[in-house]
Order: sequence, then C-alpha cells, then structure tokens
Amino acid sequence: MKARAWLGGLAALVIAAGVGAYFFRGEIATRIFERAARQAVGENLRTGLPDGLHAIFCGTGSPLPDRTRAGPCLAVLAGQHLFIFDAGDGASETLQLMGVQQNEIEALFLTHLHSDHIDGLDTVALQHWASGASREQLNVIGPIGTARVVAGLNEAYAIDQGYRMAHHGPEVMPPSGAGMRATEFAIPLADGEELELWNKDGVRIVTFRVTHTPTEAVGYRIEYANRSITISGDTSRSQSLTQAAQGTDLLVHEAISPRLDAIMHNASQAAGRENIGAIFNDILDYHTSPEDAGHVAQEAGVGALALTHFLPQTPIPGLTDTFVQAAKSTYDGPVFAARDGDVISLPRTGGMLRSHHLRF
Repeated sequence: MKARAWLGGLAALVIAAGVGAYFFRGEIATRIFERAARQAVGENLRTGLPDGLHAIFCGTGSPLPDRTRAGPCLAVLAGQHLFIFDAGDGASETLQLMGVQQNEIEALFLTHLHSDHIDGLDTVALQHWASGASREQLNVIGPIGTARVVAGLNEAYAIDQGYRMAHHGPEVMPPSGAGMRATEFAIPLADGEELELWNKDGVRIVTFRVTHTPTEAVGYRIEYANRSITISGDTSRSQSLTQAAQGTDLLVHEAISPRLDAIMHNASQAAGRENIGAIFNDILDYHTSPEDAGHVAQEAGVGALALTHFLPQTPIPGLTDTFVQAAKSTYDGPVFAARDGDVISLPRTGGMLRSHHLRF
C-alpha cells in the first residue's frame, strides 16, 4: 500500500510539473529568446574569421523550390572588404542568420540577369540601408541591363521607402541611402579576356565571359593576399572559365545532374506537364554537369571545387553525393557540396578551413 501511495504521489508531482511547465513555457521561451537576441544582434561573422579570403554561401539553390536553400548568392570577405555575388530569393535572410552585416556590403556583383539571381536584390538593398543607417545606396555592378533592373526595383519600392523615412526619420533611415545605384560594364568578348572591376587595398576583382546562351553572363575572380576564388556563375562548360580559373585556390561552380534532371523530365512527361518536361530538357544546354565542372577544375589546376546552384533540387539527405561523386570522377582534388551557411576560408597564411554558421 505504501509503495502504491508513493507511486501515486510521484505521478501527481510529475503531472503537476508537466502542467506547470505548460503554463510557464511561454516565459521560458521568452527568456531563451532574450538571450539569443542579445547574441544575434551583436554578432558579426567577420570578427571570428582570420585575415584572408572567405567564401560565404548565402544561397546554394536554383529556381526550383527547396526549403533548405536560398536562391543563388555568394558573399566574399576579402580582408576588410565585403562583396556579394548575385542575390536570389532568401539570400538576405540567410546572410542575417549567418551574422553577416549587410550595411557593410561595398558592392553587389551580378553574373547575369536571370530572375533567380536578382529576385532577392530588393531585400538586400533594404537591409543595406536600414540595418546600419547607410547614407550611400547599394552599388549593384553587372552586365548591360543592370541599370534597367535597378531602376525598376527602385521605382517598385519608392512608396515603401517614403513610408519608412516618414515613420523613422532621416537619422534612422537616411534618404540618400535608400535603394540602389547601378554600375554597368560590357562583357569581354573573347576567351581569355578579362575586365578589371575593382582594385583597392590589395583586393582585385576581374570579370570574364561564360556561356549561358542566350543570356549574356559572366564569372568573377577575386584575389587577395595571394589567395583567389573564382565564381562560375551560370554556364555550360566554358573555356573562358577554365582560363580565368587557372591556379585558383577555390572554384565555386554551378552544377546540374543529368541523371536527376532526367528523372524530373520523365516525371513531368508522365504527369502530362509537357512544358515543364521541355524546360528540364532545355536546361541541360546551358548548365554544367558535375563531371564537366570536375574537368574544368582539373584543367585549371584549382585547389578545391565547391558545387552550388544545384539542379534539380536536393531535398533528400545524401542526394548531393550524386553530384560530388560525379565531379570526383574527373577531378582529383577536394570536392564540396555547398550548403547555405557554409564558409570556406582561405587564410593569408595558407591552407583551407571549412565551417558552418547558420544560427537557426
């Protein structure tokens, strides 16, 4: 009887504790949130990184829906200079969750004007302005047509900007920092031809043509402290890219899996979605297979290959192994399947470090 009474009392205590936890869980969650907020607001990713070049993956997805990947975006920290390359949907949110202060962005470079590479521009521009009371507009640098895109987005958000300035005042939201300004360049025409776009404080950025027919598209090479990162942008296998990437420490290259693309094509056809099936067939022409990305990396003698812009999407754990193994069949160096939140660091002193920085 005593044992039964003891157990009954214990059960009552457990139930009471459970009920108490239920009623107090909001307060507990609020305290946790308070602690996390203090840490998050004051966080700056750059403070924990050594001097050098850092590839910060703020969007590794494609136009296809994938809740684990934002649209195409790569941030590069070169010494004290922060740049963004492309800004797909969700890129700004990923940057925030990584502790990247968007008011510190000095320029945003576009590889081309496809929607999935520009549909996050507006949010990055807003955070560049609002998060640090920036007094200069976000400088968006890209091929001919960039000014038209920027003008359209500035007009689309003009009413919103007016509301924000009226609500918060010019000290919090300086009128001169609202929106974007465009800097256009003509794409180099010949393989091996480069155009220098930035040369300051030991940081050099050049652009070069890639093949993404019928779209005019470019890649970029960033150099600092005898380290370098080369970005393919969207392209089919490109001789110009191979030349530009010669000896680079890290090649960030897009990838489409023909095997997985065929599965999506066949599924679309079977469902009677002829137009979608045609798209999956067409995109093979202007993207690069992992095998060909590996060929480019091997021929250019790069230090490592990071795959991104996964086509099709990769919602199942382990699916990116299909890309990695295919690339390794043609390239004998390290191959990484990039994730949102990854950082690949190239310290001035040498070597390569990998880390992950998504808070939630």
